[in-house]
Amino acid sequence: MTGRQIGTVATILLGGIGCMKADRLVAVQTEAWRPFSTPTVVAGLVSGTTDVPDVHGASLTGDEKEIYLACAKVGEASFHIWKSTRITKDAAWNMATLVDEITGSGDDVDPDVSSDGLTLYFASNRSGAGLRLYVSQRTTSDSLWGPLKELSELSSPTLDRYGPSVDPSGLFMAFGSASLNSNNYRLYSASRSDPLGTWGNVQDLSGINSGMEDNDPALFNGSRSLVWSSRDPSGGASWDLVEASRFDLTTPFSAASKIVLDTLNTSFSERYPWVSQDGTHILFSREPVGLPGVLYEAWR
Repeated sequence: MTGRQIGTVATILLGGIGCMKADRLVAVQTEAWRPFSTPTVVAGLVSGTTDVPDVHGASLTGDEKEIYLACAKVGEASFHIWKSTRITKDAAWNMATLVDEITGSGDDVDPDVSSDGLTLYFASNRSGAGLRLYVSQRTTSDSLWGPLKELSELSSPTLDRYGPSVDPSGLFMAFGSASLNSNNYRLYSASRSDPLGTWGNVQDLSGINSGMEDNDPALFNGSRSLVWSSRDPSGGASWDLVEASRFDLTTPFSAASKIVLDTLNTSFSERYPWVSQDGTHILFSREPVGLPGVLYEAWR
């Protein structure tokens, strides 16, 4: 185990220590999360086909039987949201199909489906005013997705918005943002008191933003843990996956808890993670320079 895999005092444990009162936590160093296994290509979905080879991230429902991802067909410049299903969480995926009812002009990227499969967030530049965040809902997992709603309260005339990740309560969101047509990516959060209400309380996640570009957040562990992609570990050469945890929802994410996910990162770029709520399963896109992104997964 490397030094970067050792938790500091006040690290979230896989067990119930996160529920203990702070005054009962003693100065004990312990492993925050076990390392992920060596990643493997997600087979039988889109990787390696000639139809939708360029994959920009994925998001699964809580039962892991439905998946959403952003893909571009060969010869097309735009990304759209595709989906696939499978019979059980251990079965092979069916071939992905386009989600026609939410497809628009321009790019539709960064899908984030809720655990129950009834709410879908994503980023799109369909309005012609940069990337903005949208949400669609449906009544059952067999229904078509309903009309899109732009999260106008989070939109900006000068900023792109990326990678929404909403926790199962529907009350906390992490997302990326940058000035239009720039690469100054940073992580932000937003919250609300009603899962059907308006988002507000936008906060810069300054405790973990590195200044070297940070984007693509994936919340898990009840919003107490976060994996994202950052250029900081490589000194700007490529994107790597990084993880941080906190005790509770009132404690800011801190750089002291940051761990570089060494078993997943390579000299290529690893981006657009999704992590199961129990922290044991991760999907992400690996992007060799000049080549389409390929979807990988790993467990711990």
